[in-house]
Amino acid sequence: MIYFFKSFFVYTIVFACLVMFFGCSSEFNSVKESITYFDVTLKVEGQGEVTPETGVYLKNSLILFKATAISGYYFDRWIGFDEEVESDQYEFLLTRNLTLTAVFLPIPDLSDEILVYDPKQIDSNPIFMIENGGKSAYLTSKTGDRLKTWNFDLNLGNDLELMPDGSVIGIFKPETVSFSFGGYGGILQKYDSRGSLLWEYEVNSENELMHHDFEVLPNGNILILVWEKFSEDKALDLGFNGLGPIYLEKLIEFAPESQTIAWEWRSVDHLIQDHDSSASNFGIVAKHPEKINLNYSKKENGDLMHANGLFYDPKRDVVFISVNFYSEVWVIPHQYDNLKSKTELGDLIFRFGNPETYGGEGQRLFFNNHHPSLVTHNPNSLDNFLIYMNGYNEEQSKVYEFLLPPIFDLNALNWTSPEIIWTFTDSDLFSGKISGAFRLPNGNTLICEGDFGYWEVNRSGKVLWKFEGETTFWRGYVYPDFIL
Repeated sequence: MIYFFKSFFVYTIVFACLVMFFGCSSEFNSVKESITYFDVTLKVEGQGEVTPETGVYLKNSLILFKATAISGYYFDRWIGFDEEVESDQYEFLLTRNLTLTAVFLPIPDLSDEILVYDPKQIDSNPIFMIENGGKSAYLTSKTGDRLKTWNFDLNLGNDLELMPDGSVIGIFKPETVSFSFGGYGGILQKYDSRGSLLWEYEVNSENELMHHDFEVLPNGNILILVWEKFSEDKALDLGFNGLGPIYLEKLIEFAPESQTIAWEWRSVDHLIQDHDSSASNFGIVAKHPEKINLNYSKKENGDLMHANGLFYDPKRDVVFISVNFYSEVWVIPHQYDNLKSKTELGDLIFRFGNPETYGGEGQRLFFNNHHPSLVTHNPNSLDNFLIYMNGYNEEQSKVYEFLLPPIFDLNALNWTSPEIIWTFTDSDLFSGKISGAFRLPNGNTLICEGDFGYWEVNRSGKVLWKFEGETTFWRGYVYPDFIL
């Protein structure tokens, strides 16, 4: 009887174990069947390496794919993801079989002038490079190839612009002038695409001289900077606190078809000074920021203002003038006729960069400046203003981007510096003269460092391209629609 019960107990235990075994095995197979694996296949086009390796990976694995180019190549893109991926590292949640191709492209041959070259992030448009006071300009690719060269008989003085039809307009230096300062010109000329002279216009006399910059208006007329000479006696009558003749700024609007002056603005009509109480322009400088303090600049040669750049804003119908020796930007109205422009209506409607010029409050930002411009390639950025600040005080140049107010305050005493929305500088960036900045179609910024060459930087301040030339350069422009 005891034996019977022992046997029954053993069989019971065995049976229970078998039931448990087959039950556990079923659950195991069920779990096993729920686990999914996917095939990952990696391919390479060009020359480079990728990780991880081709293989089988668990479903929902988060895999970091990485592409590394070998010397002479750069990584361009991945083919095979659900979206276009250009980053060389990309994390992907594996939910399917995946076949990836890493595309590597050869770095093109670069000229010796190219010091930095990022083929993935640079703007692909060639640069219109203008020699400073030289006789040539070049359309140069980002690899350093000169795609087209323009040569002239006269030296530039200074600006040159390429028109949509392939013609060029530029300021040139005549053989003789009655007076001159840095950046002087005298003759505006237009050449067709074959190099034939179409017309010329000269402002070069004992009392006037064209200089530095011009701006083609939407109506085809051309704004031109002109120095206007005033004798020592006239300067004293104006309240000048110094000796000798002075040279003040004047703007003229030249109509090429009629060869006439359609409009002008003279800085002499908008002066203020607190030196000579007998002069008609005597006043308290700090109470009139809309006026120009005649005695701010102490240049012994009489070139008191030395404007060097123009930009026309059609939305506001105003002209931005870079005034180098005042280290600021003047904004003048363009909508009034010649008679009204001589009155208070023609006073400055905004200024910024150096409140010291009118005894204002706020930080001085500019220490010499060149190339005022609005961002025109992006319709959402038409209030964004770029300028190159030479930075002679610290021998450090800087590019500023400002957000201009949509409407300039009518009360000049309320004027403050516009909002700074982006800046760029670098320990190697310094040119005390010339130079400029230009916003490229892809959002990068082209910088002309006048005594070096050109930089291209992105919004984060990364240097993507550098060109070191053998001469000095006035500016650089990009013309996306120009076809050779």
